[in-house]
Amino acid sequence: MNNHFPENFFVVSKKYRFPHQHEDYGENYIIATCLLDGPKTVEQIAEQMLACARRFGFYEHLFLRKKSDREFYYSHLQEQLEQMIQARWIQREGPHYFLTETGREEGHKPLQDFRRLRQQLNRAVQPETVSKVSLMVHLVLAGIKLPAGLISGSVGLINDAIDTLLDGLACLMVYFGFRLQKERLANRLLVLMMLVTGGIAFYEAVKRIFAPEMPVVDWFTFLATLFSAFACLLLYFYQRYVGLKIGSLTLITQSVDSRNHVIVAISVTAGLIATLIDFLWLDLFVGLVVAILILKSALELLVEIIRNPDEEAIDLSRYHLGVTEKYKQFQHHQMRHWVLYLIGKQGLNSREKLSEYLRQALDFQNNITLREIGFAQQFNGHENIQDILVELSQKGWIEERNGLIVTEAGRNQLQKWFLIHF
Repeated sequence: MNNHFPENFFVVSKKYRFPHQHEDYGENYIIATCLLDGPKTVEQIAEQMLACARRFGFYEHLFLRKKSDREFYYSHLQEQLEQMIQARWIQREGPHYFLTETGREEGHKPLQDFRRLRQQLNRAVQPETVSKVSLMVHLVLAGIKLPAGLISGSVGLINDAIDTLLDGLACLMVYFGFRLQKERLANRLLVLMMLVTGGIAFYEAVKRIFAPEMPVVDWFTFLATLFSAFACLLLYFYQRYVGLKIGSLTLITQSVDSRNHVIVAISVTAGLIATLIDFLWLDLFVGLVVAILILKSALELLVEIIRNPDEEAIDLSRYHLGVTEKYKQFQHHQMRHWVLYLIGKQGLNSREKLSEYLRQALDFQNNITLREIGFAQQFNGHENIQDILVELSQKGWIEERNGLIVTEAGRNQLQKWFLIHF
């Protein structure tokens, strides 16, 4: 067995259960789904499967590095096809495989779950859904943090709990703002509430400085704070992602508030730890930091609204998610490596051949799996091929002399990255 290529890495694992589906789907179902559009050869079936990984920036050079890898992959796929023939799911005519009536019935089963998954994903990025999820999260967190803050007497945790309760009210306001098409008004009220919340928190923190009380710390307080940090972190990513996807400043504003809660929870944890070592002033300082963070975020958003009263003109790129930027960088790097691989190992040594190959390889409209899930949108990697070629040339990894040629430095990179031997 090939030591570099795991048996079920590329082909879907033996059993996979889709949401709300009681039946486990294995490789047979995935292959049957690929054949629903018509008869295909082994190579065409493999291409359908490879395209699913390629859509998300995982190219075949990561898995099929050597000739032996490819031979093993196609051999495994061939064995699976033979099993499907014995099960009377498919028949073979020359190099092509096609579905029987039984196979077609089985192949349609996963499609129902693909469509259901697409509907769930579409609902998840609706602003009303984000508001509902945010409301539930804030109500749960408030129900945990407020008792914990009252029991421990922690200024920071009490302030954070009050802010969480007001955030729940804000979520209702945002929900109806979207439903009634009053998003702009909802965003202004949201910023105003952040200002009021920050002001109240600041007043309470200052008051406690002049009348300090030693908090009582227990494990419930610590766990409540840590759970709050984790929940708000997930909520921040969710709100920010959908806000950027649909261009909603209101959801961006909510994500800013969720991010503040993460910082606040970490600060409150530090204050609780300080209480254990009898350093009360650090807890009071944390309360001030909580209030200042809320006020700072609210003031920044208020300035943004004043400068751009027409919120559609606000540039939301400054609110980009670091995770998505890292993912885009990963996709670019893998695309660059793949292009170098195609030139050096696949013989695509002219710009025309390379561009045509990439156009076809990155066109996912004919992939029924990606199409049903809703990820068949054209990936634009082939459009920046010229920029990638310039980048490879500047690094000294390719040269253009009667065609594209991988240099010695480029071959060293391929060998370093993919253990490819020329």
